[in-house]
Amino acid sequence: MPLQVPVFAQAALPNGMRLVVIERRGLPLVTAMLSVQAGSLADPPGKSGLAELSFGVLGKGARRGRTTADATALAYAADALGSALEISTGAQASRLSMTVMSEHLSESLSLLADVLRAPTLPGPEINSSRLQLQQAIKQEAADPAALASQLAWRLYWGDSPPGRLSTEQTLARIKREDVQAFCREHLAPGQTTLVLAGDLDLAQGMALAERYFGSWPVPKPVSPVTAAPAKPAQVAGPQPLGPANLLIDLPGSGQSAVLLLAPFPAQLTSSDGRAQARIAALASAVLGSGYSSRANQQVRIKRGLSYGAYSSAESLPTGGLFMLSTQTKHNNAAEAAQLLHSELLGIASEAVPAEELLARQNGLLGDIARQLETTQSLASLAADQLERGEVLADLATYADQLKRVSAAQVQAFAQQYWPAAAVRMVIVADLKQAGAGLRQQYPQAQLIPAAELDLSTPNLRRSPSRLK
Repeated sequence: MPLQVPVFAQAALPNGMRLVVIERRGLPLVTAMLSVQAGSLADPPGKSGLAELSFGVLGKGARRGRTTADATALAYAADALGSALEISTGAQASRLSMTVMSEHLSESLSLLADVLRAPTLPGPEINSSRLQLQQAIKQEAADPAALASQLAWRLYWGDSPPGRLSTEQTLARIKREDVQAFCREHLAPGQTTLVLAGDLDLAQGMALAERYFGSWPVPKPVSPVTAAPAKPAQVAGPQPLGPANLLIDLPGSGQSAVLLLAPFPAQLTSSDGRAQARIAALASAVLGSGYSSRANQQVRIKRGLSYGAYSSAESLPTGGLFMLSTQTKHNNAAEAAQLLHSELLGIASEAVPAEELLARQNGLLGDIARQLETTQSLASLAADQLERGEVLADLATYADQLKRVSAAQVQAFAQQYWPAAAVRMVIVADLKQAGAGLRQQYPQAQLIPAAELDLSTPNLRRSPSRLK
């Protein structure tokens, strides 16, 4: 049975705000999602975490008519509608969303509009949210998998904008004035898309959008006299840091995290770029998507070294990063790393058998099909597409494009993006528990004790004064 992709009806308000309506009748549910084109890539140098902190405090206070609602009142208002206000921040965009019964859609849009258009940004809530983010960073530093992922991101992107990760120090530099300025700059109708998925049509969606967002004014242009200095242009691509192989000694960790990283295509909106994205997705899936993927077969099924091995990738306008990872017992880390490395390089050496390629194609199509099942995932699918700068209509041809990808194209892709020289490795382990085998297998790897790590520095190490 062919993949049935719904119609993505689109419109725009006079103030520049975009509207997408995905009609899904049958259940009286609607997901309302606001996608704002501002994420961590918009963080200024030295203040990484500003976007996440700013969007996080939107739900902590807002003007509602002639009154001011605090965090408790806003949470209560969402709860009274049978929902919750969900806020998230990514690299390129941030989202606010609610899923409600159709009869409560108008009230939920009223709440979302107040939170986005009239946040109060209370100082105490900013301080509290900052502390929560700092605590989360501390927890991630003690989690081998989370730490390995952060290190991979930092190693690949370096000091380019995507590589400037938030730390306790960068968050400490952020003041309420920074949050206010960020919101003034980025919370604007021209940078916002309202996605409505569920029990309504375009005419109903347009009427609601005009009611709650039609009066949202376009920001006035800044006077040349008072304009801030021009922002420096973003670099053309990644600025890799550090060695090819990195070992982090994390005493007391329960398991070792093994992660391989390699380049991935940048976001390209041309027809050739979209075709390349389908090939890249399929190559990634062959390695680490699904129970029968190559990495999972070697690490879990055949040798029982882990509960699973997985691939992931993210593309940004200036480049992309692929990761292949697993977690295992410390004394198995060397073997697991060798297996992942062998599978990653092996995909370039010979064409993927037809049966295996078909299984991975069906797996990716199944993922898309599951995203079409709920209003929340439908809205996310549309937002994902728009945030990448792609056309919604392309979703209707996704299945056909994916099925046309050949084994030769996957092999050629791997040869171009994943040669041995481009593959790097991060292992986070309790090296005492791992034994001598890990160091013997990677004698040239750089070793950094976790207590000396500082993700904000080029050499990833804290200064001697901060170690005391």
